[in-house]
Amino acid sequence: MYDTSILKEQLANPKQVGVLMHARPDADALGTSLALALFLREQGHSVHVIAPTEYPAFLSWLPGVDTVIVAAHYTQDALLAQMQDIDLLFCVDFSALSRLDEWVYLLKQSDVFKIIIDHHIEPENFADLLLWDPQAAASAEVLFQIFEGLEQKEKITPAIATCLYAGLVTDTNSFKNPNTRAITHRIAADLIEYGVDTFNVQRLIYDNKSLSRLHFFSFAVSQRLVVLSPLHVAYFVIQKEDYKRYDLKSGDTEGLVDYALSLKDISLAAVLKEKDDTVYLSLRSVGDLPANLIAKKYFNGGGHKNAAGGVSHLSLVETVDRFEKILQEFCL
Repeated sequence: MYDTSILKEQLANPKQVGVLMHARPDADALGTSLALALFLREQGHSVHVIAPTEYPAFLSWLPGVDTVIVAAHYTQDALLAQMQDIDLLFCVDFSALSRLDEWVYLLKQSDVFKIIIDHHIEPENFADLLLWDPQAAASAEVLFQIFEGLEQKEKITPAIATCLYAGLVTDTNSFKNPNTRAITHRIAADLIEYGVDTFNVQRLIYDNKSLSRLHFFSFAVSQRLVVLSPLHVAYFVIQKEDYKRYDLKSGDTEGLVDYALSLKDISLAAVLKEKDDTVYLSLRSVGDLPANLIAKKYFNGGGHKNAAGGVSHLSLVETVDRFEKILQEFCL
């Protein structure tokens, strides 16, 4: 249980609250942010939910998503003008400034009281209050326990529960990942009692693909998959032309890495995605293979032991070459 005494003080009177998630938000970042915003509005606070970049289209059904401000659609001056009256700022599902990309100024130019709600390892010291648990399966799990600490569980509506469940189910890969604990299942059970339609949530997340996305997955598996059997590694290389060819939107590559990891005897899987002048890497591993150390040491990233991400500013060809050389250190 978290010490929520400081948070109680901060929320004692109605405030202008900002809820900021990381760039390229996933279901945990978006769902937890929306759950927090819905909860705070019920308490009389005015809330601005900010996503640095577009959220995945397959999450556009989440309750409250129509209130999200996508920073990429605004100028810096316009964004700062919207935030100038904020009294309190929550940083949800990130604890490293690099997760904000170029929108890091939203934090650096703000001297309001900042609260981190997160579960990623090695948090940076930029907030006034850290509500954090690296053992938690998702930030949604952290937020649920914060509600418990505030003695406000009864304020969880079906909409709030749905947003939290979306975060739990995706960050645990439908409760299959090793980060799934007994408490994760207990929280999921509580959320069902608060009104979550689990079948509908699972279907909207996993069975809601566009035809072009399905064609892309077929293309990626047949044309973009590299298997290095001696190293027990499989990875996809997605070129910027592939995004144009299949009209890919934010989140359309979600889940692709799991196809590589599902192969027999594969211990490390990755997706290397070329966008403009940057290559984004998503890493997944099993057992003791530290995906987070690879991301942190070589690709200015991080994450969890078995799920991490990073970036490279080399060309795609150079990044792939570097990635394969790095594998010799970790996978032999």
